[in-house]
Amino acid sequence: MFATTDRTQEVSSAAAIEETCYELGSAMGVAILGSTAAALYRGNLPVLDLDGPSAAAARDSVGEAAHTAERLGGAVGQALIDTASHAYTLAITPAFLLAAALAVAAAATTWALIPRDLQPTENH
Repeated sequence: MFATTDRTQEVSSAAAIEETCYELGSAMGVAILGSTAAALYRGNLPVLDLDGPSAAAARDSVGEAAHTAERLGGAVGQALIDTASHAYTLAITPAFLLAAALAVAAAATTWALIPRDLQPTENH
């Protein structure tokens, strides 16, 4: 016995696949770009002359570094925020460039895969 599908079921299936791909792409993009930026941030952050917990917090994220700098205050806090800001800038720039390169690659791939013999129909 063959299962038949009407046009509504086909469109619903296509929409479900598109939505799943969108969600998966968004999650993968955040994971890949976030991991790249975090690794570069830690790699660009020099050895800090801080106690263990403060240094660990600053290496964790730029937000934690800002919180630690506020807690420390004074010249040490200002030096920490300056250092963390510089490391963040050095980290996020390549991550954004990677995102741009992936977007261009996706657009080029999509353009290359579009069939050249598509003909518009009366009803669409």
